[in-house]
Amino acid sequence: MAFEFKLPDIGEGVVEGELTKWLVDVGQAVTEDTPLFEVLTDKVSAVIPSPRKGTIVKRHFAEGDMVPVGAIVVTIEESGAAKAASATAAPVAPLVAAPAPVAVAAAVAAVPAREPGERVRAAPATRKLARDLGVDLQAVPGSGEHGRVTKSDVEALAQHIAGAPAAKPAAAAAKAVAATSIARGADEERIKLKGLRRKIYAKMRESKDHAAHFTYVDEVDFTAIIEIQNALAQNGLKSTFLPFVVKAVVLSLQKPEFAYLNAQIDEAAGEIVLKKRYHIGVAAATDAGLVVPVVRDADTKSIRHLIDEIRHVGEGARTSTLPGEEMSGSTFTITSLGKLGGMFATPIINYPESAILGLHKCEKRPAVIDGQIVIRDRMYMSCSFDHRLIDGHVGAAFVQSVKTYLEQPALLLAELV
Repeated sequence: MAFEFKLPDIGEGVVEGELTKWLVDVGQAVTEDTPLFEVLTDKVSAVIPSPRKGTIVKRHFAEGDMVPVGAIVVTIEESGAAKAASATAAPVAPLVAAPAPVAVAAAVAAVPAREPGERVRAAPATRKLARDLGVDLQAVPGSGEHGRVTKSDVEALAQHIAGAPAAKPAAAAAKAVAATSIARGADEERIKLKGLRRKIYAKMRESKDHAAHFTYVDEVDFTAIIEIQNALAQNGLKSTFLPFVVKAVVLSLQKPEFAYLNAQIDEAAGEIVLKKRYHIGVAAATDAGLVVPVVRDADTKSIRHLIDEIRHVGEGARTSTLPGEEMSGSTFTITSLGKLGGMFATPIINYPESAILGLHKCEKRPAVIDGQIVIRDRMYMSCSFDHRLIDGHVGAAFVQSVKTYLEQPALLLAELV
């Protein structure tokens, strides 16, 4: 009997995922828990196993396709006794067509008043569409499961407000740069933009479209930090620079004058959102591309705990084993190019955050200390800021604060200032 396997609900707020890789072929025999395909969402990368034993009859999507939750992904001809032809653990609400303007008006009137600051249930793509169309999500009636606002809901309300069809985000199209088309040639290879690379592509474009970047660079003496690293290593505890930098960053972010560096802009509401928790993203290179696992509540962790936590999230990111909550929600990001760091670079802000710190190559250089030329371990450190929130002198003062902690680790370890 044919069994139609549908994409299950794989995370809170996830309404679709990109099928990045097929792990089975048509005609292949599978057992329960045989990996079928990989799927990438805004929150998590996951391998989806087979729920049944049988033979793959049909693959309904190609690699790189976006698959809605509840859509049939693969058909399996079951072995043995016939079983139910339904694939999901729970029914998924069908897609809802955009209601007519009159129905929209009634639906809007019927929307229960939301509490101030209450978060509307909607996917990131739906939120972006609402911003592009100038629609207040608080006013949109949600037709999805548990009152979730869908793209159709946003477009319907935009159509009602404008009195004209709104099947596509016209505001976004009007201000978007025309897509570049490159003539095809015989001496080339074309690779579909998909998976993590497509997410990076979109994320970097979003950051450059919104944030007004400026970068400040200074040189930091890491000699004292290296001495501490060596002492720890002699006692069996190896560490990179990152735990010390995370601690220096958090201590600096907690100063009132740097509150806007741990903040985001709610463009739809016209508000600056000051974050009261310190979730530090630590950019990590993987075979698929750059990802940003998150050290949550870094302000509550000692350097000893940060060493373990950074090792944990780094290994999890490289092996794609971290849960979704450890791959999102950062309030400030640190990126490091390590030995390949060169002198310095201008990192791109992990939008919607307001700043990012870049670490580069640490090497021995001559320095003047107390009037004498000595050899020290030094690194250029660059920090990019969103100039809409952060003035130049504030950004410079923040880097100087981080530098002070790193060059005087007694203050860093004791947390005295």
